[in-house]
Amino acid sequence: MPVKTPHTPTTSKKRTLRTAPRRRPGRRVVAAAVAVLTGAALLTVDAVARQLGEERFADRIAARQGGRLADPEVVIEGYPFLLGAARGAHPEVRVTADAETRDGIPVKAAVDLHEVSERSDGYAAASVDAAFTAPFDSLGAGGGQNVRLSDAGDGRLRIEAGVLGMPVVVTAELRLDAGTVTLHADSAAVGDRPIDPAAPIIDRALSKRSRQLPPLPMGLKPTDVSVGPDGVTAHAHAQDVDLA
Repeated sequence: MPVKTPHTPTTSKKRTLRTAPRRRPGRRVVAAAVAVLTGAALLTVDAVARQLGEERFADRIAARQGGRLADPEVVIEGYPFLLGAARGAHPEVRVTADAETRDGIPVKAAVDLHEVSERSDGYAAASVDAAFTAPFDSLGAGGGQNVRLSDAGDGRLRIEAGVLGMPVVVTAELRLDAGTVTLHADSAAVGDRPIDPAAPIIDRALSKRSRQLPPLPMGLKPTDVSVGPDGVTAHAHAQDVDLA
């Protein structure tokens, strides 16, 4: 009987797998560094351009006001600045400065210019909101009396004076009527004794302290008057303002 030769299985040829070459980590680091440096450079250029634009705007505002503004500070809103500058438009420009009225009263001016556009001869704003704050000590002077003004709270003005050696304290509401600020007493006392705030002597004293607001720049029209810790503030608004 013939002997069967045992079957020996054939060994299959091994496949050689090719793997993609690994990316060098150094390339990713370099790419990230380049991106960071590029972004930082753009931010720096934008910041420098914004500063130059704000200084240019401040110089123009100061020149327009004929020296009545001392070193105005300008903040131009909108990012990136260069995009707004290329379009010749900024959503908002805020100006703050120490100023002085024509009759010599010092004020703190805060002006918000909305939708500012650049023109060949200067700038224009779609609207302007402004607040001019006069400190109490500049308003209390005059009249030949020692008068002290301060904030009474709730938008009221506290008036302290001496009459015939007696201290008089009046709190009053400020109202704006056709550009004139008037005072209307809601409490009064002589010494420690309350008196009628509607008394003729109080009414006459307050009527002497009514003030006509001086002409405001940029065609601003007064809209309100308020009292706060820093003094008395006149609020104003204007539309379509030419800032050339």
